[in-house]
Amino acid sequence: MDSQLLPDPQRLAGARRRLLEGASLPAGLLPDSVARSWERSRDAGLTPWESRLHRPDVPIFELDDSDRQLGACVQPEIERLWQVFGGQSWTLFCVNTRGVIVQARHAGSTDTLGPLQIGRRIHEADIGTTAPSCTLAEDLPVVLHGWQHYLSEFERFFCVSMPVHGVHGELIGALDITGIGERNAQAVLDQLRLAAMATENRLFAHLDDCQILSLQHDPRLIGTPLQGLLALGGDGQIRAANATARRLLGLSGPLAHWQQCFARDPAPDAQRHTPGLVQLNDGSNLYAHRVGTRARRHSALSHHDLTPLGRDPQLNRQFEAARKAFGASIPVLLLGETGTGKEVFARALHDDLCPDAPFVAINCSAIPESLIEAELFGYSDGTFTGARKGGASGRLEEAHGGTLLLDEIGDMPAPLQTRLLRVLQERRVTRLGSSESRPLEVRLISATHCDLPALIDERRFREDLYYRLNGLTAHLPPLRERKDLEHLIDSLLRQLRSRPLHPDSLACLLAQRWPGNIRQLEQTLRLACALAEDSTVILPEHLCGLSTGTAAPVASLKAMQQRTIEQTLQAHGGNISATAQALGISRTTLYKKLREGGRLT
Repeated sequence: MDSQLLPDPQRLAGARRRLLEGASLPAGLLPDSVARSWERSRDAGLTPWESRLHRPDVPIFELDDSDRQLGACVQPEIERLWQVFGGQSWTLFCVNTRGVIVQARHAGSTDTLGPLQIGRRIHEADIGTTAPSCTLAEDLPVVLHGWQHYLSEFERFFCVSMPVHGVHGELIGALDITGIGERNAQAVLDQLRLAAMATENRLFAHLDDCQILSLQHDPRLIGTPLQGLLALGGDGQIRAANATARRLLGLSGPLAHWQQCFARDPAPDAQRHTPGLVQLNDGSNLYAHRVGTRARRHSALSHHDLTPLGRDPQLNRQFEAARKAFGASIPVLLLGETGTGKEVFARALHDDLCPDAPFVAINCSAIPESLIEAELFGYSDGTFTGARKGGASGRLEEAHGGTLLLDEIGDMPAPLQTRLLRVLQERRVTRLGSSESRPLEVRLISATHCDLPALIDERRFREDLYYRLNGLTAHLPPLRERKDLEHLIDSLLRQLRSRPLHPDSLACLLAQRWPGNIRQLEQTLRLACALAEDSTVILPEHLCGLSTGTAAPVASLKAMQQRTIEQTLQAHGGNISATAQALGISRTTLYKKLREGGRLT
């Protein structure tokens, strides 16, 4: 829509009065879609001169799973757009079809547009004509200049809105930029269109039991918002296609089998490292590339590269309960010994619900107390000597729109517990040295090996923070209590591409108590693979640091780790790079371990 010239104020005021009296608007005064919105706003009982944006009694609506999914998919685009268009008295947000904000970015709660928070409903019946309300009603991009708003309190705002569609082409929301002043409408429309396309493409990652193919005439466009995306089921049926894919394939009606479009199954040609050519039924060609395959959500327990959750019934029951709580945005507290896979468990919850959103893990015991506050909350420019020019975001900000894992939460310093509690209660974070708060929407997972109630009794952990974190508690069993140890060993060996175990070696592994749990088992198998390099099977002699009977390991985990490093180093002739690769650690970490063991000074 082109920029509209401001009409005569008296004509505009007269048109508003006649509209309230039941008359129609003069032809040509407003674009047709905006005129229809004015009439709906009147029919909803709104008067143009009332104030609706800053009302204190507006409800905040809870987001459901589909809202959170949309919010997670659009969040990276909102952040990108903010770098281009953001600033004081401007906001970027996305609403669902009910007009509820599912993701937002603005300068702060004290900003003119601060009330436009996640969970706020800005439906046409609530605040009258806006660009997103017109987009939701018409399924079209809309540019709205200040005087075209129904409510006079919005006359200083310029806003542009773009529809967002689901994987089946249905309207699921609107992406909007609103602010005081004017922007180049066409430039904003172009950027919003790309952002909406990128958001729509991310939604394909949430389809279950589908293979996702990227299609384009030009292979350079694959992986960009301009790619066509096609979801193929295992039966060959086309489950979903974005607008670009429908255009490329000439799909106008219901989706059918791939044979409707392709001369042969496109999946094999699309599985190359680079895009491959696939032939359509009309003889033309497209480049195709496999984006990924998503298994059914309930079977997401085995898709991790290393140390999968496994088949232990107790662990799987814990995961299923945690998955339901996590999906409802209830905080999850993971309890378990060191090495039981708490971070893997947390990552599985995140990947099951929102794989495209940020996942930020913070080890509260690994960051020096003097630095942890800046690490968590970030800092503004000039906060302290040597700080990065322009300041820096903290880990909490980085987790906005995704999942925050607070690992070893029991080791968090007491003063920081107080500030963290306030952040979680207010759902806003303020950088050190700044008075500006920023919205914080995260799904929260905490993990610890500590007895938190005992720490509360000792006044080392805040009781109110404990109840804020403890929505659902999942107890991760130690390795010695798991019923799937043999399966876990087999899975790890397959992922390490190892030679098989000798039966005596398997018996030895099954007999251990594993005080270091999965971490110790993984380290043991990595070393065994390295030592068995010249053997056809892994023998008991390759299982360094383990007893050959049913007794516990002969040394502490730390001592065993040093011995493992020394033996691996010897097996590789002192070659640091080969040793680090065999152990699955970096050269820097290996040097650090060697210094700790006294091998280097």
